[in-house]
Amino acid sequence: MHSARPRSRNDELVLEEMRALGDRREQVRLEVVGTLWGTLEVNRPARVVNVSGSGALIASATPATIDSTQMVRLTLDGREFKLEARVRHMRHVADGSEDGANYHIGLEFLGAPAALALALG
Repeated sequence: MHSARPRSRNDELVLEEMRALGDRREQVRLEVVGTLWGTLEVNRPARVVNVSGSGALIASATPATIDSTQMVRLTLDGREFKLEARVRHMRHVADGSEDGANYHIGLEFLGAPAALALALG
């Protein structure tokens, strides 16, 4: 796919240098110097150990970074809640469970809707 904007002579020289080294990309790639953070969302099922209107303890096969913010989807009585949650603590469970959950992760809900409290009621 070609770019809509015309390339400068400098861009053309960079592209030629890249192709000479075996890189056949059309777009220029920039080397990251220093630290650049990104986000990778991975949807994994987790078993809810316990839940309240302000948070939950889940059992997961995947660890989570403490103080990270995660999107959580809970289904209670057929009703789905999408919540933003902060990981407050995580503990490795040595024996794990039959569902492969090796981590207990404590979540704090951020701005949980009142409907969640009613569903838990």
